[in-house]
Amino acid sequence: MNLVFEIIAAIILSEAITNILGKSDLFEPLRKIFFESKNRILKFISSVIECSYCTSVWVGLFCTVMLYLYIINLLPQILALFFMGLILHRLSNILHHIIDRIDSNHIGLDKGNNL
Repeated sequence: MNLVFEIIAAIILSEAITNILGKSDLFEPLRKIFFESKNRILKFISSVIECSYCTSVWVGLFCTVMLYLYIINLLPQILALFFMGLILHRLSNILHHIIDRIDSNHIGLDKGNNL
């Protein structure tokens, strides 16, 4: 049962990292450097990051390695805590989205319609 939880956590972590790399403002300057570069390797990285599906494949591989290192107790504790923070952040975003959809007081707030 513990392995099931760890795999679910790795899936959530993979989605969170993929979203951060491909869509967050934090990585916008880095994506711009990759996109505008003439270097073939950086262009390749840019094309991978622009495709969420492509990014998720590589991030999934990374998360699988991290999960393996965690299972065999070789993942540094600080890295495990950082990943747990990303997982909790993603889960809180999902919960927030669900609550916004259910709670009629929040419907339409993003369009300036206060109900």
